[in-house]
Amino acid sequence: MQRFFENKVNGHYLYLNDNNVPILLPCLFARYTRHSLLSVYRTVEQNTKTGVSKHLLIEKEIGEQTAYKICNRLGIFLEYIDDYKDKDFISLNTHTALPSEVINDYINDYLINERGKSEQATNKYVEAINSYYNWLSYYFNNKPKYIGIKSNYRKIARNNTSIPLLVNYFLPATRELLYANCSSLLQQIVLRNAGELGCRTAENLGFLLDDFKANKREYTGLRSLFKQLKKNPEQEEFKYHLNSIWTKYSRSRTLYIPRHLLKLMCRYYEQERPKSDSPHLFVSNSNQNRGDKISTQFSSDTFLEIKNKVQQKISKNPKRYDDIQEIHSDYSYHVMRHSFATDIFYNLCQGQNKSYESITTTSAVYIETARRMGHKVDARGGGDVTKRYIHSCGYRDALQKGVVCGLA
Repeated sequence: MQRFFENKVNGHYLYLNDNNVPILLPCLFARYTRHSLLSVYRTVEQNTKTGVSKHLLIEKEIGEQTAYKICNRLGIFLEYIDDYKDKDFISLNTHTALPSEVINDYINDYLINERGKSEQATNKYVEAINSYYNWLSYYFNNKPKYIGIKSNYRKIARNNTSIPLLVNYFLPATRELLYANCSSLLQQIVLRNAGELGCRTAENLGFLLDDFKANKREYTGLRSLFKQLKKNPEQEEFKYHLNSIWTKYSRSRTLYIPRHLLKLMCRYYEQERPKSDSPHLFVSNSNQNRGDKISTQFSSDTFLEIKNKVQQKISKNPKRYDDIQEIHSDYSYHVMRHSFATDIFYNLCQGQNKSYESITTTSAVYIETARRMGHKVDARGGGDVTKRYIHSCGYRDALQKGVVCGLA
């Protein structure tokens, strides 16, 4: 899709699909917002006699600049939805009926975790998207959406404000300390999948046991890779196709699993995995869901548990861990993935004998890093992502040289 501000005739933003056909409701919303200079807000009114609260939608006046920014941020959100093409029901055609969970994933996981937006910047996107969906409820009786920053992401967003003081990067030694404190192979593997493969939380569900077909091609499952592992003792890396069903934006990619990690997966399968008919490698060991595929939240919960365990050990015996970088309380599972991305970016720069500070979004280094991470390679937000990699590389160098102390 494309968005642009058409000022000569319409005087507002237009949003077009890939066939250059206007997307009707967003265009009508942009016209309403710019020409009426109104925005629909949700408010709560309490009956003083009964004490019952009632949610109401009301129109409030806004300025021209606010109206422009609301429509611009709505367009950025629609581009994000368009990136999901052909995945489940998420598309521009269905965007008005999206569950609140999908929209909140954009606000929290994408804007805050992946794009590093501050709390202030994210709140502006919340305002813009709420304005649009409240308008749909107010004029078209659409089901209301409850959109906002989740409490566990608010701390991350606030820390994003203080970048460069807080950079999402763990040194390899720090990652190894986290792995060493896992209480099960499953916990260790899902953390390593982020730190050594760049997996998102939900992508851990994409590790399938049997060979499978995708886009009319056959791909190797984990059982077959386990056979290769035992048959080829000299092979150090194994390719695995992460199907687009399990990734964001329906963007499949190849994972290059190092031998030691595949051996851990094989050990888990043979020794720790509960008996199950599930096609997924990773299944729950809890009494309630034993044998079912792990939840999308499992990896995040695991990271939180292990991070807290390590922090407690460090606080009890600081001298023993005085050479370990600070593990910030507000770090999330995504830091492991970003650390992997930073290492890929850094090593590619080294391999091509280039300074990481000279890399642009058109560079082969950036494009290859984006491919390995499952990012879309285009101009949208590409500069912001590249800046974050460059900054993290500088922080990585400083940590390794012992220049940075007491910062996470």
